[in-house]
Amino acid sequence: MNARIASLTPEEVGRSEPTSAQLAPSHGADDNAYLGGNFAPMTSETTAFNLKVHGHVPDELEGRLMRIGPSPISPVDRTLYHWFTGTGLVHGLRLRSGRAEWYRSRFTLSVDAATALGKPPIPGPGDGQTSVNTNVTLIGGRVLAIVEAGQLPIELDYNLESVARSDFGGTLEGGFTAHPKRDPLTGEFVAMTYAPGRPTLRYVAVDAVGRAETRANIPAPHMPMVHDVGFTRNFVIVLDLPVTLQPERVPGHSFPYFWNDQQAPRIGLLPRSGDLGGLIWFEAPSCYVFHIVNAYEAEGGEVVVDIVRHPRTHDHDQQGPNEGTPVLVRWTLDRVRGHLTERLLDDHGGEFPRFDDRLGGQNYRYAYTAHWWGDKVSSGPLYKHDVRSGRTQVHDFGPGHASLEPVFVPRSGAADEDDGYVMAYVFDAKRNASDVAILSAQDFAGPPLAVVELPVRVPFGFHGDWVPDQP
Repeated sequence: MNARIASLTPEEVGRSEPTSAQLAPSHGADDNAYLGGNFAPMTSETTAFNLKVHGHVPDELEGRLMRIGPSPISPVDRTLYHWFTGTGLVHGLRLRSGRAEWYRSRFTLSVDAATALGKPPIPGPGDGQTSVNTNVTLIGGRVLAIVEAGQLPIELDYNLESVARSDFGGTLEGGFTAHPKRDPLTGEFVAMTYAPGRPTLRYVAVDAVGRAETRANIPAPHMPMVHDVGFTRNFVIVLDLPVTLQPERVPGHSFPYFWNDQQAPRIGLLPRSGDLGGLIWFEAPSCYVFHIVNAYEAEGGEVVVDIVRHPRTHDHDQQGPNEGTPVLVRWTLDRVRGHLTERLLDDHGGEFPRFDDRLGGQNYRYAYTAHWWGDKVSSGPLYKHDVRSGRTQVHDFGPGHASLEPVFVPRSGAADEDDGYVMAYVFDAKRNASDVAILSAQDFAGPPLAVVELPVRVPFGFHGDWVPDQP
């Protein structure tokens, strides 16, 4: 990998797509672009030891870099398949003492995956019919694979094997979500869950030991898709945007949520206690938001919410999120006037935002995204955004490389917000395999500290986390 250095303000960003992003077929080049290129499924599991490392893995990085995404294990109807619904495939790289000890990939054992692999079904509540494929993270001391639309998590062991479906020891009402957020000041996770056929959004909190509590059921008879949640010291951020359940629109579609011009977009502030009497709604721009970067309460009482805004999604492209370039913007919510204002932070075309999780719900400076260009199904460089100055640094891995979600890991004892590492799985088209790159966050555009070669591709997917051996 060769790093290309750039530091740009939004006004200086070029409008042409980086050449390193031209990796997957454009929409329409195939009957389903989300089954080709590096979206193509891996249908077997991999275990590899003592991986080749270029550079030096920092000794303090001891643990596993995990991520997950869809990888259909059985044939699918290419015309009705949606990227969000493939069988979950978890990837993990174990680092210790400057070495890359192993890489493993394991399917999460939904019923179809267990049957296809000839493995016994896993125990736990629920029927296990839905693929669990969207995120993998540590909650209550357990590593869980989690998914959209109110399905149950799957607990994983250290080697990424599925152990059991989890309802947090019987404390979870209904299902869960793909994108809970942890408050570093309280250790509590906040989550906003939705499910097909349920006319409410359910606000759930999970405490530090993994006990779930439903704090509010927010009326939502139009049944919106709500992928993410945000929080501040006093509020939970509620996204209610115009993608709603419409199974009649494309009968038999694997993901029956579509753009809805009739649904007014809005964003809500709900007290952390769940008191619906204190819920405030703000009219929002017509758009869709998969991801909230971070949110916090400003000194003047406004609530600042940084988001990745898509102009629309799930309308003309009914197989994945590919309808215009997503941009990084700031929404400021004036609670006194009930008014929302928007400011562009960056228009590179980026998704899968991360930041220093130690600043969740607090004022922060740096965010990291992976390139995502809206009119082509593609990925490419990583970006470091200074949301205060408006400057963006680019780490371009070179032609034929495409980054996946970046994960920030603070250095041991670090005081500065960006004193740490940015780690990402990166597809290498020339090798038709993937690497894991470890960057210095403070020398973001410089050469990687280390690149670990993996023996196989890691298909484009969704989310993951760094789980240290000693939290």
